Amino acid sequence: MNQDTRYITPDAIGEVRRDLREDLLPLLAEIRRILEENRSLDFPGWGPLGEWTAGALYRSLIDAFVRDTDAALGVVRTWEGEHLRFAEHNWRAAEDLAVRRVGRP
Repeated sequence: MNQDTRYITPDAIGEVRRDLREDLLPLLAEIRRILEENRSLDFPGWGPLGEWTAGALYRSLIDAFVRDTDAALGVVRTWEGEHLRFAEHNWRAAEDLAVRRVGRP
C-alpha cells in the first residue's frame, strides 16, 4: 500500500462535526459573550472628550466584532448542522454502493 494514500471516511467527517460542535462553537459563543459584556464602559467611561474621540470608534469596532462573530457562528452552525451531516450521509451511501455485491448480476 502506498504510504501517501489518504482516506476520508464518514467517521472522519463525523469527528470534524463533533469538533465544531464541542470546541469551536462554544469558543465563538464565549467570544461573543465577552464582546457583548464590553460594549460600553461604566461611568466615567471615556470622559467627555474621550467619548467624542475614542468612544465612538470603540463602539463601532465592538459592533463590527459582534457582527463578524455572529456571522462566524452562523457559518459554523450551518457546516456542523447541515452541510457536514449531508456530506457524512452521502459519503456513507457512496461507500455502501461501491461495495461489490456478491450474488448480484
